[in-house]
Amino acid sequence: MSFTKIQQEQVEKQLERHKRKDLIAKIPLNNKNNFLEIEIDNGVFGSDIMSSGIYLAKFLYSNKKLYKNKFCLDMGCGPGTQGLIMSKYGAKQVILTDISKKAVINTIKNIKRLNLKNSISFESDLFNNIPINKFDVIVFNHPFFPGEASKHKLNNNDTMLRKSMLGGTKLVKKFFKYSKNYLKNNGIIIMPYFHFAGKENDPANHVKKFGLRIKKEKRIKSSQGLQLGDFSIYVISK
Repeated sequence: MSFTKIQQEQVEKQLERHKRKDLIAKIPLNNKNNFLEIEIDNGVFGSDIMSSGIYLAKFLYSNKKLYKNKFCLDMGCGPGTQGLIMSKYGAKQVILTDISKKAVINTIKNIKRLNLKNSISFESDLFNNIPINKFDVIVFNHPFFPGEASKHKLNNNDTMLRKSMLGGTKLVKKFFKYSKNYLKNNGIIIMPYFHFAGKENDPANHVKKFGLRIKKEKRIKSSQGLQLGDFSIYVISK
């Protein structure tokens, strides 16, 4: 489905803010003076300005027990923010993947920057390049808005960056279809969702069809970043 005019304006705003040089960013981890300092390169998802990146980072920092001593996957990792947090604060091993080569290069730089020995990053379109493995935790900050990146007229020609925001409902369904093959029986999937994007890509509207369930939902009123309004962070299980 296509998105509305007001949704298109939101995506345009997000893409416009990504027209910036490489930088060092401080991702807030709580309401105190705790930050994750990372590099974010031009053309890579800005987890310092996108509310989903900010609030998911805070959630993972505050819920270390979910991934402590666990095998974790950060899918669609961007500059690596969520996987880096899990790696730094207790995960046994973290794999960080993205369809974007720029994002993977950026993530590898951040792994080295933070001297994280328990992390590895490589390119993958969903699970395509991931060896069959069972994870305790899969984190996926998926594209929220409906439609395909190639089918919309937007003022940004960076295809990979557009794909980080526009994935289409087919992508969400494909993720859930194959995720169970990579999830331990007691494993969890963690996904944020910006409700302004509509119902099409909301994980809550798809999990049951794939034998999954919402185990926990944290509801947030976003006041930080470019995505303002109602957010959910879902913890999903078999």
